[in-house]
Amino acid sequence: MDFIRHTIRDLLTILALFVLNLLFIHDQARADSASCEQIKNACRKAGFATGGGVHDGLLLACYNPIVHGTAQPKAASMPLPSISPEVVKACRAGNDSAPAPASLPLVPAADGQTIYDPNLKVTWLSDGNLAVKQTFGVANINKSGSMDYATALRWIDAMNKLDHGAGYLGHNNWQLPTTPSQDKTCARTGRHGESFGFHCSGSALGSLYYGALALREPDTAVRLPANTVGPFHDFQPYLYWSGSAAADPKQGFVSFSFNSGFQGANVPLNYLYVLVVIKGKLPGTPPAAGNGLQANPGGQTVYDPVRQITWLADANLAAKQTFGVRGINPDGSMEHPAAVEWVAAMNKADQGRGYLGQRNWQLPETGPPDPSCSLKGTTGYDCTGSAMGALFYKQLGLHRGESVVAAPDTKVGPFHNIQPYLYWACEAGTALSPCQAHGPADGFEWNFSFGNGFEGTNLLANDLYVMVYYPGSSTK
Repeated sequence: MDFIRHTIRDLLTILALFVLNLLFIHDQARADSASCEQIKNACRKAGFATGGGVHDGLLLACYNPIVHGTAQPKAASMPLPSISPEVVKACRAGNDSAPAPASLPLVPAADGQTIYDPNLKVTWLSDGNLAVKQTFGVANINKSGSMDYATALRWIDAMNKLDHGAGYLGHNNWQLPTTPSQDKTCARTGRHGESFGFHCSGSALGSLYYGALALREPDTAVRLPANTVGPFHDFQPYLYWSGSAAADPKQGFVSFSFNSGFQGANVPLNYLYVLVVIKGKLPGTPPAAGNGLQANPGGQTVYDPVRQITWLADANLAAKQTFGVRGINPDGSMEHPAAVEWVAAMNKADQGRGYLGQRNWQLPETGPPDPSCSLKGTTGYDCTGSAMGALFYKQLGLHRGESVVAAPDTKVGPFHNIQPYLYWACEAGTALSPCQAHGPADGFEWNFSFGNGFEGTNLLANDLYVMVYYPGSSTK
């Protein structure tokens, strides 16, 4: 009987301690949550915005540097608020604030053609743009290797049917990288509840960019060497800002791709490049002769006699000259508000005389709805009604899917031939899940940028690049 009484007493003691422990954990969690919220409120009062980017985003430019101890992004426009070390320590004690575990190293195969990713438990193809040299008989793949979404699915299907069904490299379960609809690591949430923006490490491509390859937004995976394109130099095979608002204000501003010739729209807190223009012909320059582009004396400006506008010949001046504007990435890309500020600073440069003695620089405009566009309004390919569209198609003589300049085939970790542009992804819960039949919205699918680490959605008719993996490893 004594044994039974002692046993019951011990069990009651353990139960009491367990209940007290639960209460302590609950109270501690509440304290952790309150401390984290206190930090977020301090960030808000300091001017950081919920859903912003590395320029002034509450999460990326304020909360993460304070809580996780990471360096504040170099593009951040404001100093961090002063927070008590005790508050930071209490917030860090919460599970929701713990830093993400370090990524395991990628494991290249002996032949270098595939790479096992132990973080996602998938095997990547090491060639980030295989389609540029191997189409598997699929039509509508551009010479650059980019393609629309439907073509991407056909190309992967052809990979899997190769060699009488054995598949490419002996595997017949290649697929697009997946993206979950909700990802708490993302900076922003879209109109349909989908997560998007920078730092989306919950997707397969985001995990690769931010984790295994240790890249950081808004850095490009591949820096472009100096280049010459007609009378221009230092063109970037990426998206460029216009000064025109999108037809839908929620979509931000019209942008133009000098990687493919596609005209679309981008939210303001994304990092794109800038090429500026002046309306009309510069005084004192030689008269126009013919309809082609004409470099003005000194080679710093270029006149388009058809559009009657003058371009800056340096297609990425911001990488060399910021005019004192903060928030410009070292590669020259910037958010739209910074682009507007940068152009204004150009016009005030040289003690008010303006850059190159000109005070009328501006972002190129799109103009009214363009019937030449392949899609409705000012969207799609062949949009020659806009300044950048006319430059791409008419004056530079490029075609849909052509890049203004080819990216070098350099190593990015164990990968090669990765394009510093947008890649297709599909919607699915995990990296091991098959692609779902429908994307985040009608007519859209996921994409990820190796040009700056931005995850978003894109029209199915756009042409993006494709890199693939299959679930598991070659040894399993």
